[in-house]
Amino acid sequence: MARILIVEDDPFFAEVLACTLRLEGHDTTVANNADEGVRIGLVARPEVVIADWLLRSAMNGGEVCRRIRAAWPRIKTIIITGHQELVSEAGRCCSHAGAVIAKPFHKEEILDAVQAALMHEALPPLVKIFDPNCQERILQPVC
Repeated sequence: MARILIVEDDPFFAEVLACTLRLEGHDTTVANNADEGVRIGLVARPEVVIADWLLRSAMNGGEVCRRIRAAWPRIKTIIITGHQELVSEAGRCCSHAGAVIAKPFHKEEILDAVQAALMHEALPPLVKIFDPNCQERILQPVC
């Protein structure tokens, strides 16, 4: 189905997540730190990157995704975090993320997020514009 890069510094959690995704037919690669995640992401060009927000490095998961997307802008990203209070911060900092999910999560949550990210690829890219007449943001396809 899809090539997925998991950037997670907890080896046990990374392996459980990778196995869950493999059972659904996805091809998974695990990076256990931020630098390895960027390196693999730039070479392997996954379709989806799932990155932990708080990694044991100077770089967080959002920065890992930003660096990979700088080279491959069509890559979809999902941020996961073990800190419920950081969900909104991660969402604000990672506007490119298709989802921000707090751990622990049910397998259906991550599978739904991956499916939504992959389905989004089939849609035309959208851009938010401001319409001064109606004072709200409108999504329009980019042609």
